[in-house]
Amino acid sequence: MLTVIIPSHNEENHIPGCLDAVIAQRDLPPNHGVQVIVAANGCSDRTVTLARQKEPALKAVGFDLVVLDIARGNKMNALNEAEVVASYGNRIFLDADVIIGRRMLAEMAEILSNDAPVYASGTVRIQRAQSLITRAYAKVWTQMPFVRDGVPGIGLYAVNAKGRARWGAFPAIIADDRFVRLQFAPQERRKTRETHDWPLPEGFGNLVNVRHRWREGNLELAEKYPALLANDSEINASGSNIPLLLRTPFSSAVFVLVYVVSTIRAKRSLGDGRDVWRRGRN
Repeated sequence: MLTVIIPSHNEENHIPGCLDAVIAQRDLPPNHGVQVIVAANGCSDRTVTLARQKEPALKAVGFDLVVLDIARGNKMNALNEAEVVASYGNRIFLDADVIIGRRMLAEMAEILSNDAPVYASGTVRIQRAQSLITRAYAKVWTQMPFVRDGVPGIGLYAVNAKGRARWGAFPAIIADDRFVRLQFAPQERRKTRETHDWPLPEGFGNLVNVRHRWREGNLELAEKYPALLANDSEINASGSNIPLLLRTPFSSAVFVLVYVVSTIRAKRSLGDGRDVWRRGRN
């Protein structure tokens, strides 16, 4: 039994493909129960309409669809609104621009059936970028131990019912993914063999915007929930990354520049009180 929650803010270009990938799932047990909640929030485009158009196809494969049309454009609020109507304790949180592989739900169902609290994510696969800058950044970023060897929850994360009991409502913070991941010790995290496709932002400016959001979220989490950092494995904080950086000088220069600029901006903007989505794509 799974509830899949997809928070969506002006995602008309992505929600049809995201839901098509959910519809295409295979190898689930005959008695599966899957509820899909599209938590559209602050949308001024056709996200709600396009999501509702997928209901017959979802119903044909035995999945229930709920589409929420929430006036306020805020991801955390959207997650909380979705959880109010969630039918099942095992939860998958999926970004609208992510395409899951065809066995993702089957593997997630198996992992989340564990009697102990568990956190799970997929094996992230980065879509080939169009811009040289983004391809250079991806060359380094995908080889970082956190991405390559960890369970970072990029674009997709899941918890079973016992794991979900570790926190109450989603707080008013930026980094929902890291907040949830750090509720679990490294040994409580699992990664599926199945992949999910996640797009990196195109171009230097968009990379900085998204990395700014990540850094801002991490700084905020450390400030508001310092106890959670006990579960941070810190697998990127080592000299093992230096040989990688030396082997790819151009890509490394791009990566470091994006990191430095976004970190400076994050430190300046943290605490300004803004409550908006900051996206790195059109």
